[in-house]
Amino acid sequence: MPPEVTGHPDAAAWALGALDAAEAGSFLAHLRSCGGCRIAVADFEQVARALAHPPPALEPPPDLQARTLARVQDAVASAQGAEKGERPAVAKARRRWQWHWNFPVFSVAAALGAAAVAIVFVLVQVVQTAPAQAQTIIPLHAASESAASGQATAVHSHGGWSISLTVNHLPPLGPGQFYECWYAGPGNRPGHPELITAGTFLVGSGGTGSFTMWSAADPHVFKTMQITVERPGDAGQHGQVILTGTARRS
Repeated sequence: MPPEVTGHPDAAAWALGALDAAEAGSFLAHLRSCGGCRIAVADFEQVARALAHPPPALEPPPDLQARTLARVQDAVASAQGAEKGERPAVAKARRRWQWHWNFPVFSVAAALGAAAVAIVFVLVQVVQTAPAQAQTIIPLHAASESAASGQATAVHSHGGWSISLTVNHLPPLGPGQFYECWYAGPGNRPGHPELITAGTFLVGSGGTGSFTMWSAADPHVFKTMQITVERPGDAGQHGQVILTGTARRS
């Protein structure tokens, strides 16, 4: 059941990656100082992950059309036979006779059905042969001696980059703390930060979670991703780097 919207109106849009760069920056500033919205975002991200992975489409069995027409025939013949008081064997024989003479009609219906199936087949082939969106994979490893690990997948979307992030075994946070995801540019170094935030998140007691975020930063330019522990305050990076990794094309 989706979470009740009781906080900031942009919480759901943030989790779905639907905010533009200006809206995302404004909401991020609010998010750092609002624990309620961070909880709401974490709830909405579960819904976003479910929407991003719908169940696979099912292919109908190849004989479905023939079996459906046969069942319709049987049902009509049985109903007509019951009205006339015919025995089942007589009704069945009459059904076969009607099928013989009405076969052209069913052939037209079948041809129309086949045409529809052909159209669907062509559309499926077009979709399947269309080039897939290039993904950028960012494997994450612990910056110090810990069991923390993770991976991010970035796909170009909404005029920026949609990021699917999974983390494992992150250390527990102190009161008021949260994790923040950053893109670091080639010139990033102590005293000269070259950083763009991709969003903040919280994890459960096991330190594991999956999240969907959005950033305008191109991971082919800002190739390094960092996960830090932060507190509400200004927009700079102040906390310890827990996870780090370098982008690579899949």
